Amino acid sequence: MKYELAKKLKDAGFPVKDYRCAADIFKGGFVEPTLSELIEACGEKGFNLGYGGIWRAIKEYGYDFKNKVSLYKSGDGKTPEEAVANLWLELNNK
Repeated sequence: MKYELAKKLKDAGFPVKDYRCAADIFKGGFVEPTLSELIEACGEKGFNLGYGGIWRAIKEYGYDFKNKVSLYKSGDGKTPEEAVANLWLELNNK
């Protein structure tokens, strides 16, 4: 994951596990989250990750009852981690 994306996650308040951030807070840095942590933070229900030349993570976040369609947000990246990180940022409007 590129530094810029990790910084965006940190600045947006990405939930970092306590065991990982105790020493890191002292240094003032940010340990980039694992793919599992990113997926967990996005919520596994309604989550999809696929590759078609670029990684895309998709999450159903609601339903439009008027038009009877599910609502989705997505994030793209060169790696699965980048795609899911971008999805988390999109879901959290950061």
